[in-house]
Amino acid sequence: MKLKVNILTGAAIGIIWLLLVDVTIVEIALALSFLILIPLLIHIAVPKRATVTAEHWLFWLSDHSVAAALFALAAVTLDNYWISVLCAAVWLVYTGLIAMMGAVRIWNRRIYPAEEMIIDIGLLFTAVGGMWLLLSEAGIHRLLPYSEITIQLTAVHYHYSAVVVTILTGAFGRFLFAQTGKTGPLYRFLAIGTAVGSPLIALGVVQGPPLEVVYVTIYSTILLWMSVWWFILLPRMPLRARWFIGTASVTLFISIGVTMLYAIGMVTETQFVTLDMMFYWHGAVNSLGFSLFGVVGWYLLGSQPKRTRN
Repeated sequence: MKLKVNILTGAAIGIIWLLLVDVTIVEIALALSFLILIPLLIHIAVPKRATVTAEHWLFWLSDHSVAAALFALAAVTLDNYWISVLCAAVWLVYTGLIAMMGAVRIWNRRIYPAEEMIIDIGLLFTAVGGMWLLLSEAGIHRLLPYSEITIQLTAVHYHYSAVVVTILTGAFGRFLFAQTGKTGPLYRFLAIGTAVGSPLIALGVVQGPPLEVVYVTIYSTILLWMSVWWFILLPRMPLRARWFIGTASVTLFISIGVTMLYAIGMVTETQFVTLDMMFYWHGAVNSLGFSLFGVVGWYLLGSQPKRTRN
């Protein structure tokens, strides 16, 4: 099954699922990742001229994701405990294969160049997302001092921010090198920030304030920097990709603004943005705005060739 057919099939399944099942915003966000975002991101991760076996396997996993996505969708939909856990385990196996291909690429290439390394970190994070989905469906919150929604949001985080931001940062690095012949130390710092930022945000979710505020502020600053950089390079991009990536950048500005207002409110004990507003608006803007438009935009831009050294 080719990627476009795979994505269209996933979209059709998602629409039918929305019409037939009473779902929450968390389940909708996860479904979008299972059916659309993950296969597109895997495709983006593969360079224009795939040279190693792991990259050909990534293509195959991207083109045949819908079967695994059905199991993941069943995991968040069905009420039967054991069936949900089993279905989540299937998704973990699938994401584990993706992560394994990322690890193989690192082994073959080592840590250079920065844009390839950050892509591989994103591939590794897919398995972390699969693990948290399994833990969520297994009810791990009963054994931990955290609520069920905290565990669910951690699973969402590792299906979105951790994977989307890192892989798109790598795709941006490839584009930057193709356009300018270099990436430079500023890009390497950006790559390190996006790699470290996602685990810090997940840690902040479970720790709460005041560290959560510090982590959110650092990560938001890094994302703002990246979105501004994207915006600067928009004129060099093809028109159809430019529209999607530009929209993703604008929605990221909005998302970061809401996040910063929430963080300032926590510090000053003034409620500019409520937790419910953060949950719904920040989540909706990130999943539908930045993630969907950003992933589609970088997919439409097309794969860039990789280089071997920094």
